[in-house]
Amino acid sequence: MGKILNFPSHKSHSYEVVELKKVSDNIDSILIDALENKGLEPFEVAGLLAHRLGTFMRPIEFKKELWRVCKEVIKKEAAIDS
Repeated sequence: MGKILNFPSHKSHSYEVVELKKVSDNIDSILIDALENKGLEPFEVAGLLAHRLGTFMRPIEFKKELWRVCKEVIKKEAAIDS
């Protein structure tokens, strides 16, 4: 996930972090396959991911700070403004 979130590539990190990296990679594979090979529209994927992120953020107290990080990660990974 770029240089903002440094997912580990070795097993010295916690089990949860390693599993989160696997889930992240699986989500990428599923969504990219759906976009490239199954005709899913980018707006459908973006809507799904935005909905999930909003649900995740709802109970968090520091939403504004978290939103700032989310925007920066999205811009970097999508190569926006580069």
